[in-house]
Amino acid sequence: MGRLVLSVSFASRWLPFALCLLSPAAAAQSAGQVTITGNVPIACSLDVQQEPGAVNIPDISAGFSNRRVATVTETCNSPDGYTVTVRGVNSLDHTGMFVDQVSSDSHPFTIAYDAVSAPPGGVVTNSASTAFGVVKPVDITYPANATLTGSLSDTYEETLVFTIAAK
Repeated sequence: MGRLVLSVSFASRWLPFALCLLSPAAAAQSAGQVTITGNVPIACSLDVQQEPGAVNIPDISAGFSNRRVATVTETCNSPDGYTVTVRGVNSLDHTGMFVDQVSSDSHPFTIAYDAVSAPPGGVVTNSASTAFGVVKPVDITYPANATLTGSLSDTYEETLVFTIAAK
């Protein structure tokens, strides 16, 4: 019985590969693709507009219910939602405190955000979704107090600080 022996040299094994490298037409494909990626950064903002009821209050000792002091517009594109908090600078919490710069008298008030009293901790919005241009009124209520020291100018004041944060 006869035997057939084939011998393959090193050059003959690598020749087809080498020819593909040297011939650009042989390496070209008929289709291709590119993946383009990007993102949209999370952006949250508040627009706080002071209302006329916030200034030149004629007599805080007389008390007032639901005095409109601001309007807040909430915007946040976080898919997980966002929170808005409020705190009074004088009271350091979710309530407000008129403090007289001259006599140091103080007069507390409560804050309602979108007609809901600010809870302990001051979280006035706890949203689980995005929001674009959601408008919410801010009102304050303070009791009558005839024992406050009189003033001739607007010496009683408080600053409310609103903060928005993405979840």
